Amino acid sequence: MVIRTTRLLASDSPGNRTSGITSWESAAVDVVVRHGSRADAEALLPVFLAAPEERAELVRVLARHGDAALAGRLLAECVDAGRLRPGVPAEVLSALGILELENAEELLWTHAAKPDDHDIGLHAALGLLHLPCTGVREEIARALEKHEGQAFFPEFLPALATKTQDPSWLHRLVAWGEQGASTDCNGGLVLGIAMHGQVADTEFRRLLWNPRWEAEGGGTGTDFWAYAGCRVLGLDLAQLHAEVRQATEPADARHRLAVFHGLAKRWAERRWPALSAASEPRESHREMLALLFGWSTPHRDDSLTGWAADLLGHDDPLLAKLYALEAELDLRMHHELESEEPASRPDGRW
Repeated sequence: MVIRTTRLLASDSPGNRTSGITSWESAAVDVVVRHGSRADAEALLPVFLAAPEERAELVRVLARHGDAALAGRLLAECVDAGRLRPGVPAEVLSALGILELENAEELLWTHAAKPDDHDIGLHAALGLLHLPCTGVREEIARALEKHEGQAFFPEFLPALATKTQDPSWLHRLVAWGEQGASTDCNGGLVLGIAMHGQVADTEFRRLLWNPRWEAEGGGTGTDFWAYAGCRVLGLDLAQLHAEVRQATEPADARHRLAVFHGLAKRWAERRWPALSAASEPRESHREMLALLFGWSTPHRDDSLTGWAADLLGHDDPLLAKLYALEAELDLRMHHELESEEPASRPDGRW
């Protein structure tokens, strides 16, 4: 059955807007991604196909809840002569892979190997991560070897390193990120390391706290791929929180807090990173609030904020960000509790 938010999305005409994608649309898509089903994807497919450039946000629903038949329609309607048709958003490429349309493998590799722009390369690589890649394995290996060690390269090509089935790429990606890659171009390296699974756990957590990787980088997008990597590896927020508190020097503490703040904020938002390998955060907002901002004693603030203030000083800009995160978690906790209760009493009154 189609949920109410899907019906609202379907009736939200781009012609009624003053500008592009609205924050309402993005929030509504988040709701359908989390609570929808195949029926919602099927209802929104014709809405998307009628205006693909204007309704790019809807692809997230199609990728999350679609099936092979829907993927086939996307391929038929959005691709011509082995390339995306003009006006079709890059997100279609990742959707084809997420929906496991194996006959799209060559198409995705064509876009990943020589991307027309950043988004094309990103979504083509994300799509390939969900496919066997047996037909393009050697090409991926050659492309990685060609670019290995360079400062600038197709950013998400390294995310495909596991498709070569060569385990040496784990340490080669780490070395690439620490010795050669520009931090403007390392999101795919971060994701590629995480995609190696549990054998990458130690290296991944080490790069989080290594300033060379700039895992807090919002402008470069590395912060998001650090979060996605945590989700792929199923890392525990409590463990990461404990590692932040291992810092004893202000400079190290400030960097770790900046990284952790970005991770915790995205943990709270719970946005799907378009990766089937990514697990859902286990911690509720209530548990996050208690973990990060609870006091162990009423006599002293030993929460994350109190610890940071003691080490960095009460005027450090990071403190304001932590207070804002605490307020956001408190609000989300209230919504979490309200969603577990009926909207009104049986007689219609509160």
